[in-house]
Amino acid sequence: MRKRILFAMVSMIMGFLLINPMNAARADSSTKLIELLVKKGILTKEEAEALNKEAMEEEKQQQAESDKQPAELTKNIEVGYKDGAYIKTTDDRFSLKMNLGIEPEFIYQAEEGADDSSTFKIRRARLIFGGNAFYPWLKYYTQLTLEGGSVSLRDAYLEATYLDYLQPRAGQFKVPFDREFLTGSFVLPFVERSIASSQFSLQRDIGLQLGGDLLGKQVAYAAGMFNGSGANQSNVNNEYMYVGRIVWQPFGPYPYAQPPLGNDKSPLFALGVAGAYMPQLAPGERKTLAGVLGNTNIVPVPSDVYEYTFDLAFKYQRFWMEAGYYFRNIDPRSQTNIYPSTNAWGMYVHGGYFLIPDKFELTARYSYIDPDNPTGIGTNPEYELTFGLNYYIYGNRIKAQLNYSYFKTEDDPEDQTEYLIQAAMVFLF
Repeated sequence: MRKRILFAMVSMIMGFLLINPMNAARADSSTKLIELLVKKGILTKEEAEALNKEAMEEEKQQQAESDKQPAELTKNIEVGYKDGAYIKTTDDRFSLKMNLGIEPEFIYQAEEGADDSSTFKIRRARLIFGGNAFYPWLKYYTQLTLEGGSVSLRDAYLEATYLDYLQPRAGQFKVPFDREFLTGSFVLPFVERSIASSQFSLQRDIGLQLGGDLLGKQVAYAAGMFNGSGANQSNVNNEYMYVGRIVWQPFGPYPYAQPPLGNDKSPLFALGVAGAYMPQLAPGERKTLAGVLGNTNIVPVPSDVYEYTFDLAFKYQRFWMEAGYYFRNIDPRSQTNIYPSTNAWGMYVHGGYFLIPDKFELTARYSYIDPDNPTGIGTNPEYELTFGLNYYIYGNRIKAQLNYSYFKTEDDPEDQTEYLIQAAMVFLF
């Protein structure tokens, strides 16, 4: 009886030693304890062998459990690369995709009446994070700007895509206005957007948007209310900017990309219409990433601003083209004897043809603006003519671009002209 009690006590002591964090050292101590008990005649050799065997089985079981724990932690997580590095859970409840975009550029500029100049620069450098959380349809997106030596927030929004026809979005993002600006910077067929888009685009703002697809995705719409002050800015009064856009795409969704690479040989077509209303827009209210309306030469006093745009896009086999028209009315609400209501307009048309499908492309663009405003400053009409060559090494993710641009500004007594050569590489990982 006494030996049985001792045997049980030794077993308990060894069990405690084996579950202690320092398993290897404790196992060695338990072996020495058994040997001592055998020498003292407290345990027989058979009992010692039984204890050693039990200890070995216990140690193997603990090792198996220890090896299993990391596998249990990672078996529901997937890590890989698909259009960006990603980590996601296998049940699709959580995901994070990360992209880095870099666009180094060389510019040669020749302006009439001034010395020629040239420089290397980092035109774009962006960090992009997107994915979903808790549900596959609850999505998030963030983009950070790195170029220029500082970090700033470009986009940050949440979006619920549970319903195709009603998808709310809240945060900071591109205003749903013109097609050319809604096209991402790294998928442009030219190094820069047209002078018409630069003059009339509403760019980014903070607000709430409702959008979605209707009629089997033949119609897409978006309507939103925004601060009206631009990116990373609070509203300066109780007035907001209201924007709405609707697109008819009879052959299916037309992506905001120029050109849409890798699609089948069937045609794609999209016709878009958008409008924006900014009541009592204050001088200088629109600041960062917000377009030209923050310029006090354009909006000198509180004014009601209306903007409209029409755009179309078409692609068939190797050929694609896009065109857009813009109209803006600035109606001052005070000092109307000094600042009259004015209308401005602009347009662009550009397209491309693939000499080698999805690889080597020729592009051309014509753009015109008549930027009238209440002060009469900077209202000279401008023209742009750009020709380009693109070589797509890995789609839009790795490509080389070469642009030659001619700009003319009507002036008295002599027009001003400028020539620009731009060579850029796009890397979007």
